[in-house]
Amino acid sequence: MHGQCFRNIDRQLTSEEDTFLWLSKGDLKAETESEIVAAQDQTLQTKYYATKILNTETYCKCRLCQQFDETLDHIISACPILAKEQYIKRHDKVCSQLHFNICKETGVQLDKKHWNEHVPKSVETSHGDKVPYCRINKYKLTELSPTTNQAL
Repeated sequence: MHGQCFRNIDRQLTSEEDTFLWLSKGDLKAETESEIVAAQDQTLQTKYYATKILNTETYCKCRLCQQFDETLDHIISACPILAKEQYIKRHDKVCSQLHFNICKETGVQLDKKHWNEHVPKSVETSHGDKVPYCRINKYKLTELSPTTNQAL
């Protein structure tokens, strides 16, 4: 399983140099960096890893859904139990941070200093450009009104 991340990179679509730029910046603690690399290599302690690599488990199905092998890819993006709520929350957090950063870069006044306190809503910059905010609502992407923060 080691090196799986490198094997899965589509070299026609992805720049290897840009993909691993975060490693050369030195912004992360060593423990955080090693966890990320382990996740990319599919070597985190999942039931699939324990069954197929370590030979310490006999059942490799997901603890939550009991339907599919508990691989890292399954946990991150394919478990039907997590898809109901957790993936949507993760998506909305990422969108919130992106919205916060875009607003800061375009000069939109924000009432919070940190992205994790920011409650996103569609806004307009001083130049009249729209910075939309969308969220997932039961499998439907919804743009929110800048004035009411309700679905358009």
